[in-house]
Amino acid sequence: MHEENYHNGLMHEELCDRLLKETYNSATINIYDLAANKFTEEENKTADIKHLADQLVKEKLTDYADKEHTQLSITNFGRYWMVKGGYLSFLKDSHVAKEHSPEKQHAKEELLEARLRLTHFRLIGFWLTIIVSIIGFALSVFNLYMLLRR
Repeated sequence: MHEENYHNGLMHEELCDRLLKETYNSATINIYDLAANKFTEEENKTADIKHLADQLVKEKLTDYADKEHTQLSITNFGRYWMVKGGYLSFLKDSHVAKEHSPEKQHAKEELLEARLRLTHFRLIGFWLTIIVSIIGFALSVFNLYMLLRR
């Protein structure tokens, strides 16, 4: 995370919590106006307001309301967590989007490889069944021909 250490008594998470609360209290907020009006100079130095907003958007608690990414609006997921206690309780319940570990990625690749191998075997089985059926049909026709020829 961006600056998890204390800086003048403020943590990055606490600033995210304040930003989420401000977004919850308003329908849409301009993040730069909020930084200028509600955050002190020390808080602005501690965390970049754009980074805080990006963090909340990444965790799907808020969403950008404009294409310039300056207007922030709260999502239903964000409203849910505000009712449950805000950003800090969201973190406490460890619902932070986790990045995929290399072990999980490797396991997914192995599963994909196994699926491809099984699909290959199914196709071979399908074609073998078709060939055996054709041979059986040809032998039946030949047997009928030999029976009628007598």
